[in-house]
Amino acid sequence: MKKRLEKFKTKNAKGVLSLMAGNTVAQIIMILGGFVLGRWYGPENNGTYNVFLSFVAILSILTTFRLENIFVISKSSKAIRNLFSMLLMITTLATFIFFLGYTVLHEIFDFKTSIWVVLLSSIAGLFTAWNNVQTSLFTKYQLFNVISTGFVINAFVSVALQFVFFFLGFESNGLIYGTIIGTIISCLYFFTITKGRFKNPRFQLFKQTLEKNKEIVKYTLPSDSLNAVANNLMTILIAFYFTKIEVAFFAMSAKMLVTPLIILSNAMSKVFFQKSASMMNHHPEKLYDLSLKVVLYNVGAIGAFLLAMNVIGVYILEWILGNDWVGLQTYVFILSFWILCRSAMNPISQIVVVIRKNHYALYFNIYLVLITIVSVLIGGARKDMFATLYIYSIMAGIGYLIQLYFVMRHLNYLKNKA
Repeated sequence: MKKRLEKFKTKNAKGVLSLMAGNTVAQIIMILGGFVLGRWYGPENNGTYNVFLSFVAILSILTTFRLENIFVISKSSKAIRNLFSMLLMITTLATFIFFLGYTVLHEIFDFKTSIWVVLLSSIAGLFTAWNNVQTSLFTKYQLFNVISTGFVINAFVSVALQFVFFFLGFESNGLIYGTIIGTIISCLYFFTITKGRFKNPRFQLFKQTLEKNKEIVKYTLPSDSLNAVANNLMTILIAFYFTKIEVAFFAMSAKMLVTPLIILSNAMSKVFFQKSASMMNHHPEKLYDLSLKVVLYNVGAIGAFLLAMNVIGVYILEWILGNDWVGLQTYVFILSFWILCRSAMNPISQIVVVIRKNHYALYFNIYLVLITIVSVLIGGARKDMFATLYIYSIMAGIGYLIQLYFVMRHLNYLKNKA
């Protein structure tokens, strides 16, 4: 038993390092490329690009219904294979329905975002959803190197082609075209690994799988859907009430702050999810200490980064991007509180699935959506972008801390109960 645990720890350590390495390389490529591309394409084209990214992020979550989470906690290989095939079909159908619905509503309400941009978002959203489904499958079988390689391929191809499209004269949507192709190529790479998992889906087995995982269907699905909407709705709403340039400033600031959070949290969260699920079955009393260590490490690292970013980093960023981007320091300062609070919960967010407290995340994400809408409505009515950001950053940050409190309180209960 001891040897098995040591082997398990070794695999997880390698998994963290592999994912972190892949994430780091991918993010460095995106950041370094983004500096030059942000300067060349300018704030306005970056504004359109970030609206596109927000649609992609929302679609890639909503169309899978977050059912890929079942892979990690399921013990049936047959059920996993069937669910994998079903999800590829479901995401395709859901994406088509979304685009059809948006087209109809666009004709009625004449939305600002064009049909062409939403079509491109739908294509990228579909392939991103397929990527998410496959990375969850890889997480189940601890194929962390494959996930890491896919991240790097996506980032490298996307940025390289964004440069190419700029030189070819596609300044309006070159950023979008590069991202789509990079996402498709990384998805095709994943498919070379998962091609043996395809099978004719059986609806009855799919239904049984859902019944065995009612917590995910009842809480995780609406919770993660709302979270995706909340984290990306801000950009879309800002585009409705403010200018594309203000969208670009918000998105650039958020990207610079969220990037290190993604590098640390994404790598740890996937491995933490797999390890905590196993620990829940054998040593639930150890979950509190493990979670606390992950939280403190992440908050410490992100806190140091935020301090450096506000003191000197943002001024270097403005110098690199050029005069069109002067003013980023105010955006970075306002959003820092939100990022710091978010860093406490992000790496352990999926613990609610493990401890069967999915409703914690559901309630929080309902709150987050409401805060997003209210903050933009208030700021939009006052024509004050900073009012929107202050309200959102403070209220969203407090929400993350409250959610963390309830999670840790339950983990402490499990610890004392043992």
